[in-house]
Amino acid sequence: MQTPVLKLTSISRSFGAIHALRGVDFEINPGEVMGLVGENGAGKSTLVKVISGFDSGFTGEYTLKGESVHFSHPGKAELAGIAIAQQELSLIPTMSVAENIFLVGHRVPIFATRRSLVKKARPFLEEVGLTDIDPAMSVDRLSVGEQHLVEVARLIAHDPTVLILDEPTAALGESDSIRILDMVKRLAERGKSIIYVSHRLDEIFKICDRITVLRDGESQAAQSAKALDVHSLVNLMLGRPLDNMYPTRTSRQSMRASSAPMLQVKELWPDGLLEQVSFNAWGGEILGLAGQLGSGSGEILGAIAGAHRTRSGQLEYRGKAFLPATPKAALQEGIAYCSEDRKHDGLFLGRPIMENLSAPSLASISRLGVISASKERALTHDIAEKFTVDVSRMNAEAGVLSGGNQQKVALGKWLAIKPNLILVNEPTRGVDVGARAEIYSKLRDLADNGATIIVASTDIQEITHLPDRVITFYRGMQIGELDLDDMSASRILKDITDPFNETNL
Repeated sequence: MQTPVLKLTSISRSFGAIHALRGVDFEINPGEVMGLVGENGAGKSTLVKVISGFDSGFTGEYTLKGESVHFSHPGKAELAGIAIAQQELSLIPTMSVAENIFLVGHRVPIFATRRSLVKKARPFLEEVGLTDIDPAMSVDRLSVGEQHLVEVARLIAHDPTVLILDEPTAALGESDSIRILDMVKRLAERGKSIIYVSHRLDEIFKICDRITVLRDGESQAAQSAKALDVHSLVNLMLGRPLDNMYPTRTSRQSMRASSAPMLQVKELWPDGLLEQVSFNAWGGEILGLAGQLGSGSGEILGAIAGAHRTRSGQLEYRGKAFLPATPKAALQEGIAYCSEDRKHDGLFLGRPIMENLSAPSLASISRLGVISASKERALTHDIAEKFTVDVSRMNAEAGVLSGGNQQKVALGKWLAIKPNLILVNEPTRGVDVGARAEIYSKLRDLADNGATIIVASTDIQEITHLPDRVITFYRGMQIGELDLDDMSASRILKDITDPFNETNL
């Protein structure tokens, strides 16, 4: 029986009256990939901070390589062999790949030329699969997926014993995600212990040896990934079975044949696309725009919402020509837009949840510039209840919410304007399985009540099982359209990764 390289016993951490961790047990063996999963708010982030030295205020026993430790800051954890790649990249875009790899850490050379750094960087790039990258090129010339691999190469340069990957594929398309998973397998084969944190359960089953589940701050006993399936894992995460992740769909062909489209996109050419795009969307349906990161699907949503520049083209919305020049113009016509980055432009993180929910509809709850507190309370509490956001926390800052609840606020706030067209880019990025099911159900309810929903997603399972119809994109080009009867993950993947059969498969 292997001796764990890292073992936590009865770890507890509280923030005032909030108990983030309650007697958590966790361990990982040499060369093992351990999945760490749970709902948003289950305690994963707090546990990762404890392991990596970012949080020293815990109680319990922490053993690393057989010795008891208690890191006061992350620098000491790094020296002991703990490295973490967080969701937000810490690279400097204008510096070279090699310079980024040796920017910080106890193994950084005191004196070095650019040529010597390039030479020293190559083995670490090869270890993460970036054999075709010039270490002298600047980081901002790389794809997002390649930047994530450089981030891991930087950590590997410190020769860690335990590597923590926190949602490494959350912002990546299918091909870049595959590169990350391949890298994880290679590192594990070379003896690295890897803690893999992800909401993408398909990835967890592909690469993890064992899985540890956190629920409400408590750990469930680690189990072999082979002994679980998606349903049993979700049951462990939620404490209850999740019968249906995706709402039931029916073919909308007859509806489209007998009614006029809510939206007609006519030769629209957003900046960033190689050519014009044209398609229609009807009231009562969920239309999916499928593509990898950089395919152009997100730019199309932004252009329809007045948030992204276009070279040419036009829209016909509710029977009249309309191409919004600004998001405000779109908002006034009942067009709601949720971007892919809720923290950047979807929420006011430092303001109360109530203010976030009422922000799009200030005109309806104010008079002469003065907000009616009673109207705001009634409006926002109604929205919160519909999206299962805790109404007792309405005065708390939006930034303290879990990722799933933040996304529900970012989407729910648009109900106040009673939108006819709802544009959602990456509807469940960084959202746990329970919150995903709630968001999918709410989108379906909105469509059933007559709204037109258009979602863009790089999540292949989501874009296969949520929409009624899918339009595919590849490198800035519109490829095809699939109705419900023709939709499958393999068919969509073919369109968005190799539509012209360049791989001869």
